[in-house]
Amino acid sequence: MLEGTNSNVGRPEGFLASRHSRMKGRLTRIVLSAGCLLGSVRAEEVFLPPGGETEWRYLDGEAAPADTWARIEFDDSKWKQGKAPLGYGKADLGTTLSFGGKEKKKHITSYFRTTFKAGAKSELDVARLRLVLIYDDGAVVYFNGKEVARRNLPEGKLDSETVALRAIGATGEFRAMIPVELLKFEAVNTVAVEMHQSGPTSSDLYLDLKLTGHPAEILPDPEPYRDGMIAIRRGKLEEGAQLLSKMSPDHPEYAQAMAMLGWQIYGLQLGRAKDGLEFVKKAYQVAPTDRQVVRAYIKTHVLSGILFDEKTIARKRSETVAPEHEFLVSKPELGTSTTLPREKLEKDLDYLEHVLVTCFSYLELKQVDYRGALDAIRGSLDDETPINQFQLQLAKLISLFCDGHASLQSHQTQYMPSGYAPYAAGSYQGRVFLYESGGAKLLDSEHPYVKSIDGRPIAEWLEVASFVVVKESAQWRLRQSLRMLGYVNYIRAELELPQKDVLALELESEDRKKTHKMEVKVAGRPGGEAQFPSGDSRRIGAVGYIRLAQMTGSSRFLERLNGWMEKFKDTEGLIIDVRSNPGGSKNILLTLMPYFLKPGDPMRIIEFSAYRKPMELPKAMPGGFNMSTMSAQPVTSSHWKTEAQRTFIGDAIKAFQPGWKLPAGKFSDFYVLAFDSTMNPKAYYYGKPLIILQNSGSFSASDIFLGGFKGLANTTLMGTTSGGGNGWMDGYTLPNSRLGVVLCQTAKFRPTGEPYDGVGVPPDVVMEATPQDLLGESDAVLDAAVKRLSKKNKTLEKSAVPSP
Repeated sequence: MLEGTNSNVGRPEGFLASRHSRMKGRLTRIVLSAGCLLGSVRAEEVFLPPGGETEWRYLDGEAAPADTWARIEFDDSKWKQGKAPLGYGKADLGTTLSFGGKEKKKHITSYFRTTFKAGAKSELDVARLRLVLIYDDGAVVYFNGKEVARRNLPEGKLDSETVALRAIGATGEFRAMIPVELLKFEAVNTVAVEMHQSGPTSSDLYLDLKLTGHPAEILPDPEPYRDGMIAIRRGKLEEGAQLLSKMSPDHPEYAQAMAMLGWQIYGLQLGRAKDGLEFVKKAYQVAPTDRQVVRAYIKTHVLSGILFDEKTIARKRSETVAPEHEFLVSKPELGTSTTLPREKLEKDLDYLEHVLVTCFSYLELKQVDYRGALDAIRGSLDDETPINQFQLQLAKLISLFCDGHASLQSHQTQYMPSGYAPYAAGSYQGRVFLYESGGAKLLDSEHPYVKSIDGRPIAEWLEVASFVVVKESAQWRLRQSLRMLGYVNYIRAELELPQKDVLALELESEDRKKTHKMEVKVAGRPGGEAQFPSGDSRRIGAVGYIRLAQMTGSSRFLERLNGWMEKFKDTEGLIIDVRSNPGGSKNILLTLMPYFLKPGDPMRIIEFSAYRKPMELPKAMPGGFNMSTMSAQPVTSSHWKTEAQRTFIGDAIKAFQPGWKLPAGKFSDFYVLAFDSTMNPKAYYYGKPLIILQNSGSFSASDIFLGGFKGLANTTLMGTTSGGGNGWMDGYTLPNSRLGVVLCQTAKFRPTGEPYDGVGVPPDVVMEATPQDLLGESDAVLDAAVKRLSKKNKTLEKSAVPSP
């Protein structure tokens, strides 16, 4: 699922979304372009035979070829030459390739080309071309310069460092149809293939290929995987499920297909998770250590309900509503909506309670009377309850917990009444100021701060705005509540204020001595916030400045970061700005941190985490439950390459003392995320002063980034405390309302023991941005950082002058 990011929490299909959507997307492209996939056929014109009968030109060095390498006209005369099969680490190869000589740093990508001449169109009865590819790990096939097949690789543009989606144990086999229109009769045709390894330590590589032509009347033999995927793509789920169920365990996609069938098809799409159990069990038998398969196995068990013990939620329901839960049962006017009967919504609440008890990592982080809260909602249900009212109550329920990533999968605009503020709100020194949507200017420069709206104090508006904001850190809750102030007609409904076309504002001056009343029109759509801070990475005098607006994990962006660090090699100091960075990928940390770690120093630990186990697995999970190689890893993971690393991680886990004691028996052992200076081969040691700028909008992967650098030599964190949120999320769909809920399933800690959630990472130097900073008129925090680096460098220069 997702970790350290909140970019896709609206997707209800979690599970194999990462793998299956790519697999399905590639299949769809092939089906649409070729008409169908083909099994074995009874007649053929062989254009490229497999094995030693076909000679290939290949490039197995570290350098990548020109972008035109797959085209017909490309000159490959200087490439090496050899017969198929080609590769290394396999038996019966026709040609053994070089991987660069370093077992742990093999070349990721190799390139291959071969040609054949087709006869005259009148002499060949060819209506379709059939490609059979044997590969390991990932491959893209081009025919006369056009991509015709892609296997086990991400979508989009590839480069020489793009790794395959997963390692293949044996070899994979892939069959596809190629449009005959691409074939050049009475001319030379070119087939080009690029092979990608799953990583620099991959043990083997393999390529063999056969290309044949066939008459129009020859039909494909039945093939369960091909036909099943086509049926599912066309929405024929039952038919597709029946076909996939007939797959042979020897098929290279068997484990992934069974996992998808059990969870996505039976569990999510058809709503019959119990029927899907047999398929995820088959997948688990074949691949018990594959993270995605294990995930499907666990999730299907959760969906089926067989893990839920009725005793865990059995009790006498409370008939009274505690004062802290009264906001859960308010019924503001939200507009028309479909309804569901009480019985169905009560079952949804039972299911959600089971999920909280079984799967939610942060259930016990703060003392929350979630049972009383659930009972309050149960007691408030009418015989027929509007879905939008139920959605609002669920959002309020989630707000009770300390989980910055927890949310509904539906946006607030789907259940709150329309009618929005024509302004946005910010805070400075405990006061709320208003500015025009988009951040052009203050609503009233002489009276920037708001005292009341529609006659009610701003504190009351903020309190209602916080009803659907999780009880994370105080700074994160304030930030999100300021955003919710824009939903003016919802807040009016909660405060029982009339729904008018205008808002009455009372504003006050900086010194609180002057006030000004004004009216503004209610807007038809939510307004935009100011983009803060502005500006790109650049030199500021002798100081380097790197702006990270979000934690982008693309290889192109990471290369740009390496480029900036190379340009900043001669600077006197460096500033990295993660203010208002909502998170994303941890790959930025992997790229940047090695520049600030001394070669030879021990690994630097970034985080400790533990996975909440909904169930015990029949077999051990050496690689851990987290879905990313950039997640924290258990001591048993193959991520640790040396015994010294493994010993270091094991000792760190034994010595770690979490600030929050995890409930016994409900979590895995601790995992660790740790780096050293070797993690980025392009990194040099930058031993000069570093300042990192942060604020309450530095969240999720940005929290982790700050936690990693906190306390590092020569490093100063400057600004305000970060948002405080870090976790691997998972989605759960309620059976009757079909509403989706996102909750964290891992508990994450800083090396000092504090949880990230509910706390955040405090700065070393506290400094708050002003309203003028937010609007782009100035940047006092950045200016102070540049000045601080200049002073520090002058001090260092003076201390380096020898005594007379």
